[in-house]
Formats: sequence, C-alpha cells, structure tokens
Amino acid sequence: MAQRGKAAWKQIGCFGILILCMCILTACSEKLTPKKLITAVSENMSDITSFANTVRLDIELEDVLYTTAVSMDIDMESTMDPKAGHAKGTAHLKMRGAELDSVLEIYQLIESGRRVTYSSLDGNWSKEVLENTKGSSITFDNSLFSEMADSVADFRIADETVVVDGQECYQMYGDVTGENLKALLGSEMLNAFGLVKLPDEDAISELMIPITFNVYKEEMLPARIVVDMSNVMNSLYDEFDKTTNVNSYSIKLDFSRYGEVEPIAVPEEVKAVTGIMQAPTEEEEGMLGQ
Repeated sequence: MAQRGKAAWKQIGCFGILILCMCILTACSEKLTPKKLITAVSENMSDITSFANTVRLDIELEDVLYTTAVSMDIDMESTMDPKAGHAKGTAHLKMRGAELDSVLEIYQLIESGRRVTYSSLDGNWSKEVLENTKGSSITFDNSLFSEMADSVADFRIADETVVVDGQECYQMYGDVTGENLKALLGSEMLNAFGLVKLPDEDAISELMIPITFNVYKEEMLPARIVVDMSNVMNSLYDEFDKTTNVNSYSIKLDFSRYGEVEPIAVPEEVKAVTGIMQAPTEEEEGMLGQ
C-alpha cells in the first residue's frame, strides 16, 4: 500500500513538472516583441472610430544674432468615418527679440472627394483645398501602425512598465526614418505648422529619428508618442553649413477618449467667411467662363 502511494505521488510530481515546463515554454513563446506590440496596436486601431489627443511642441533654435523659440499646446479630435479632424490651441513664438502669443484652430475634412483645411490664426480664417486626400496634418491614418510593423525589428521594449494618465503602459523605443515620421505625424507638425523653416524639407526623410511609444497595457492602444529630434536636427543644420544650434526640438502626443469624440463639423460662420475669401479653383473658373 505504501509503495502504491509513493508511486502515485511520483506520477503526480512528474505530471506537475511537465505542466510547469509547458507553462514556462508557453510563456517564453508568447514573449512580447516590438513587432507583436505594434501589430496588436494596429489591429486595435482598425476598430477605433474616434479619439482625442494633445500635442506639446517645444523648439528652440539658437543662431549667432538671435534665438527662435516655438512652443505649442494643442488639443485635437479625430474621427475615422467620416475622416475629419479638429485642432485648437495656443502658440508662443519668440523671434528676433519679439514675442507673440497666438490662438490656432484648424478643421480638416473631406469635401467632394478633396481634402479641405480651414485654418485660423487669432480668428483670421483661410481655406485650402487639395485633390490629394492623404498626408493629413491633423487627422490620423490608423493603417500607419501596420505599415511600421516591419520597421520596428530593432526597437526595444522597456523592462518596466510606465504610467500614463493613471494607466499602466508598455514602453517601446527605437529609431524611425523621417519618412515614416512624416507619415505618422504629418510634415506640417514637424516644422511647427510653418513657424520653423527647415534647411531642407526632403533631407528630413533620410534622417533616423529616436521615438518612444507608450501603449496602454489593457487596451493595447497608443497612450503617448514622444519624439526628440534635437540631436539629429543639429546634424542636419551642420550638414547644410548652417550656424544654427538646436537646443531643443521635441514633440509629445498624448492619446485618450477612444470612441468618445462627437462628429466634427465646420461651423457655418467659418464656411461663410472662407467662402467669400476663397479664390475659385481652375475647374470653377472654367465653368464661370462658359
């Protein structure tokens, strides 16, 4: 009887060790990698109908005679269907000894198959119409994460999670090409919506730029994106023999309110003002001449 008991316990012990080994192997095989993380984010973003985010931009360029500084705080909202975006915030500009504070507001949406941007600086509205519906400056293409999946192989995931807006997040960091960054953030954001003149717009595409992604652990959705271009921009200015010293060139985006944003519409008074100011397109001029 005792021998049978020992044999039974031995079998149970062997079975337990087998289960433990299987658990360890399974855990190892399911180790989170940068590609798995970005793929999960991409898949989850494909189901998102809307979201909000804030943008903090800090740039300081020091030259021989003067310093140019730009700081921006912007609240943004985006909807996926229909694709539209709204941004509003403040900008502080210091240039050649003068300082200026301004209020910015932008609406961007698709009208008659064209990308239309209504933008305001201190209440003075203008309108821009482009045939190309891609390359938006404030809306967000949620397919970009899937396109980046193959370019994050050299990224790293931090050993410890971080907290963003009170929620636990994974942190992934590495370098992306300027081309990928322009696709992700928009070229307008990279040059502070036209407030900073870069030494060469095309050269940005070839740069390798450090970026950090924070991803909500529970929802597997973007929580924060941080880009610090200070060092690479210094190198770019040096490459073009500019005397400019880049003290800071950083962009931070925080994401929230997934699926909670109301439909975005341009106020009628804005349409009325820009309708008067907007020059007719070539197609419209042709129709007027008939």
